[in-house]
Amino acid sequence: MAKLAYVIPTMLALFLVCNTMALEPSNSNNAEVPWYGLVIPPEPYDGFYIKVLSCLWNVDFSCGLKIYEHIFDKSKILDDNCCRNVVKLGLQCSKRLGLALSLFEKFKPQKALIDRMSRKTYHECNARKL
Repeated sequence: MAKLAYVIPTMLALFLVCNTMALEPSNSNNAEVPWYGLVIPPEPYDGFYIKVLSCLWNVDFSCGLKIYEHIFDKSKILDDNCCRNVVKLGLQCSKRLGLALSLFEKFKPQKALIDRMSRKTYHECNARKL
């Protein structure tokens, strides 16, 4: 189990890097990408990153950054495809991914915003009945 504790955060980091590269390969070494250079924090409870990874498989590569941008910039409207991704995630996964983001030191001051916008985004997309 101890080895798994190191594998899951590494897989999460790889997913984020691959997601960035899929969106725009030049972003993998770009300091402007939100998660550039961040150290993955410890799990808040055992198995948390496994649950986060299972949620991430429901998000299209092209939507990951768009959802992130929507959380921090309410003027960014999610297209129908990304809204379907959010609804497919479900409220629990939306909240879990928001928590995962807010664990990073960089985002801790915005924890309340991330939580509020994660829930709001889910409810808005769900109401669109796509």
